[in-house]
Amino acid sequence: MVRKGWLVFFFLPMLLTGCVDVELQVGSRGKVTQTFTVTVSQRAADVLKAAIENYLGRHWRIMVERKGEMNIVRAWRSYSARPEGKPMPGVVVQFRRTNHWFRATYELLIRYNPADLLQTKDEQTLAANRKVTMRIAMPGRILPEQSTVGRVDGSEAEVTIDPLNRLEIRVVAMGVLWWRIGLLLLILAILVWLLAPYLPRLAERFQRRTVRVVQR
Repeated sequence: MVRKGWLVFFFLPMLLTGCVDVELQVGSRGKVTQTFTVTVSQRAADVLKAAIENYLGRHWRIMVERKGEMNIVRAWRSYSARPEGKPMPGVVVQFRRTNHWFRATYELLIRYNPADLLQTKDEQTLAANRKVTMRIAMPGRILPEQSTVGRVDGSEAEVTIDPLNRLEIRVVAMGVLWWRIGLLLLILAILVWLLAPYLPRLAERFQRRTVRVVQR
């Protein structure tokens, strides 16, 4: 990907506000929808929108919403992280799923390397002392003891990222395979329907055998 000199302009309006939210919505089959939400001024919104279009690439969609004197800029895209996805420079997302009988284990691994994203001193200066909040929504209940995240609330986790530090995030979740439970119930219902005509005869034979044992 060609940088085109847009990186400084991309991070400047974002990091000066101190309000950068990243959301990852993870599906059970490894589809990830990643969203950046930034609150900036009208002038910064125009620069940010142009920078996203030129730097992140054509796969990202952009929406600008006016809220009072400020603008909310959202950029999002969906991609497959199975076995891995590279949504932007410096970020690699991997998804693994392990099926059990009626449950599944979902594992999400996020690797962030600032050396691939912040390549000049000006870019590193802009990112210094800034924090990015990342929220991750998994397809099942997150297991805090097996995950390397901060706050966990059910299927959602939150972690704070320092743009200058290399980072690896691991999130493990457990979900129920409802389709397998439904399939099992369907099979049982079909078996009952097939055996229904024979149930009275089986009950009658069982009753006769019980009577004979009592007579003895």
